[in-house]
Amino acid sequence: MARVTIETLRHYDAIGLLKPAKVDSKTGYRYYNAGQLQTLNQILALKEVGLSLDEISRILNDNLSTEEVRGMLKGQLVQTESAIEEAERRRQRILSRLQSLEQGDTLPEYEVSLKSTEAFFVASIRETIPAVEQIPARWNELFTSIANWLKANNLPVGIPIALYHDEEFRTENVDTECAFMIPGISLEAIPEPDAPIVIRQMEAQSQVATVVVANFHLEAGGLKDAYAAIGRWIADNDYHISAAPRELYYGSPQTGDFTSEIQFPVCKTE
Repeated sequence: MARVTIETLRHYDAIGLLKPAKVDSKTGYRYYNAGQLQTLNQILALKEVGLSLDEISRILNDNLSTEEVRGMLKGQLVQTESAIEEAERRRQRILSRLQSLEQGDTLPEYEVSLKSTEAFFVASIRETIPAVEQIPARWNELFTSIANWLKANNLPVGIPIALYHDEEFRTENVDTECAFMIPGISLEAIPEPDAPIVIRQMEAQSQVATVVVANFHLEAGGLKDAYAAIGRWIADNDYHISAAPRELYYGSPQTGDFTSEIQFPVCKTE
């Protein structure tokens, strides 16, 4: 009558959500009375709005107040609206990709994705470099200094990271930071470094727009085209930059792997 399977009724019985009125001691058959159909319909209706069986059990069995039930439903509404918004953003990205292909374009060279990152500790040096042309040589010196300090203190040398703290592109007096992740170790186990090296925590980010570039040292203009791609993606998808962009270098000249990842922490524009 309720269009539910026997397995569903058995599960509801097992978790105490809907006990049968009677169980035949010889056959194990479950018997339900007509009044229980109303309870079952309540369960099905609450499932349709997205509530979990645990939440439904609390509503039916714990005598929750109207305000408590309203709070549950409001929470589910927020989750549903967020899912709708994300689905609409995905729809727009699909339409944009289809339009690009219909115009004869190939798949983009740089694919931008959105992810979250966890907090982690770094050893870093922040320095304003007079001219953008001086950055590669100066970064090499800064990364070497940090790596030497980590090794001298028997600390793990993790992924190198470069950050840009200026809010706009600059060719002079560029505020940058070079850092190494310090993986798998607590803050208490890290000794106080010598200046200008500092130990700090990179905060977790809920949304980071990223693009990965292989062998960026062979690309004309280095990471310029990748930055252009991620900049367009941020603008086209109505995000704005929320923290300093950074470059992560997964390889090294010694291994011949020059894979890099550009990360832009972002927030949705209201």
